[in-house]
Amino acid sequence: MPHVPHIVLLTLLALLGTLPIAALAVLATRLRRLRAMQAEAARQAAAEAREQFGRDVHDLVSSRLWLATLRSELAYRLADDDSPLRPALADVVQSIRQASADIRNVTRSFRDVSLTSELANARAVLRAYGTDCKVDVTEAEPGDEVSAVFAIMVREAVTNVLRHSRATLCTIEIVVRGGMATLTVANDGVDPSTPPGDGSGLDNLRTRAAALDGVVGTVLDPDGWFRLIAEIPRRSGDRR
Repeated sequence: MPHVPHIVLLTLLALLGTLPIAALAVLATRLRRLRAMQAEAARQAAAEAREQFGRDVHDLVSSRLWLATLRSELAYRLADDDSPLRPALADVVQSIRQASADIRNVTRSFRDVSLTSELANARAVLRAYGTDCKVDVTEAEPGDEVSAVFAIMVREAVTNVLRHSRATLCTIEIVVRGGMATLTVANDGVDPSTPPGDGSGLDNLRTRAAALDGVVGTVLDPDGWFRLIAEIPRRSGDRR
């Protein structure tokens, strides 16, 4: 057996000793990312179920209350002016209208999507995944309708980062300038050779933006930075 220098043996032993540690580190990283993806999937499923529940309750109950209002108003008009039923019917009409308003207020909390919550969730889930997340939001508010659409876009963009990227950094920026609100979500983990693709997720975001006269586009830089950019005009009726 040829003589092996001690330095070579020591080097081999050191390498063999570090292999399990390196493998465990890789496994731990993958498990952390898997847990982050599972937690985000569960959160999104719960949020979508909550929003759907709000829409279903609103649509079902509101239609029934609307019909009850019409029938009560008709009965009120048909009643004689001196009939004792008129005051009672007037109370019924008012009560139904109040019930409709209450239903709208209750279901709005289920249907509305909070931009502030989505930004906080994005930061938390990305950091749990091992990706640094920086959020920069202008002091000027984009308005209620635009904020709701931006919240959905942030959710979709973060999902794509978790599923299709190896990002170490993700930035989320919201700027309101000159009546235009702009959302930019960027990450540094996309292969520059990746062919461009739209997909149903991006199509959905474009449809939502178009409903508010906005546009959505994507940019893939040669250095691997991928940007989702949405521009939507502020709505004149939104609060400032």
